[in-house]
Amino acid sequence: MKYLPLVWAGLWRKPVRTTFTLLSIMVAFILFGILSGIDSGFASVLERSRMDRLFTDPRFGTPMPISYAEQIAKVPGVTVVAPRWGLGGYYQEPVNGMAVIGTDARFFAARSEMTVTKEQIDALLRTRTGAIVGVATANRYGWKVGDRIPMQTNVPKQDGSRVWTFDVLAIMEDGDNPGREPRIVVNYAYLDEERVGGKGTADRFILRIDAPERATQISRAIDSLFANSGAPTRTISERSSRESGIDWIGDINFFTDAVLGAVAFMLLFLTGNTMMQSVRERTPEFAVLKTLGFSDARIVLLVLAESLLLCGLAALAGLAVAKIVIPLVKDDIPGADIVQMPWIALFTGLAMAALVAFASTLVPALRVKRLSIVDALAGR
Repeated sequence: MKYLPLVWAGLWRKPVRTTFTLLSIMVAFILFGILSGIDSGFASVLERSRMDRLFTDPRFGTPMPISYAEQIAKVPGVTVVAPRWGLGGYYQEPVNGMAVIGTDARFFAARSEMTVTKEQIDALLRTRTGAIVGVATANRYGWKVGDRIPMQTNVPKQDGSRVWTFDVLAIMEDGDNPGREPRIVVNYAYLDEERVGGKGTADRFILRIDAPERATQISRAIDSLFANSGAPTRTISERSSRESGIDWIGDINFFTDAVLGAVAFMLLFLTGNTMMQSVRERTPEFAVLKTLGFSDARIVLLVLAESLLLCGLAALAGLAVAKIVIPLVKDDIPGADIVQMPWIALFTGLAMAALVAFASTLVPALRVKRLSIVDALAGR
């Protein structure tokens, strides 16, 4: 610690250059933190996905008859079949997009992680326009139990209106992902009675099975039932569905690794260039230190400490900014809720900063070590 003032003075010998270098490294580590958060978020989504929950969707977009539920329920291994029909629209302003899921009590058996009581489910079934709202959506709009929600849609009702109104009966949580449940669950019977077209159809069936290892076999058995019907199906596990969605975006791990590799190279070049200039400008000073009795090893450690301080401070600041900013944008940017920068990314980033600092100091440190006192003081 007694050499810290000396290291600090050397670091700020050129304040403008040091400031811009610090900012550049800081931006690089903000990018590192955000990419680590995205990578961790997708990994968390896949980890929470289930193999014992299947989705049966229309293969070619044709709505499926609600009667499919009875046939699917007879397939060996299927324990729950919940029909679903989604209705999209907006609340008050077009920017406030929202959607409701028309279903019945079986939905909560298929999604057992929902913290909804039997009394709340019974109240939903008794109330024609009832709705159970996810906590994230309720918090976003300030809804509470007893509120009436009008939703503007493009789907006409029997009376010609396109405004669907729902009464909030309960607020539900997702036990696997607290505070982030966005769904709004309403009565399928109400939507089906009021809509003009597509009566008696569903856009998805949510299934639970008793043996996750048989998910592929059960999926094929279900799809074979309707292979020659007017509405063929495609059944897939929840995990496979999310993996397909992530693969459609691209190879997230490869993209993250490629960007981080580019960031590391940029940091190495930037820090190495800064340290080379700093050492070149202070050659006489290092010669004086050697004259005063500083060993080659001690001077090399001073140069390394300067580089570590530069990279460490910038990395810590950049990672802190990423850690603070990510939670702030989750509610404002669609899809940002999956980004969750883990604490391990902080330690990984600091380790990366230390590695870059060490690598970028090798050449300048070697130059200092070989420095001749006479030549340095003579300006040669």
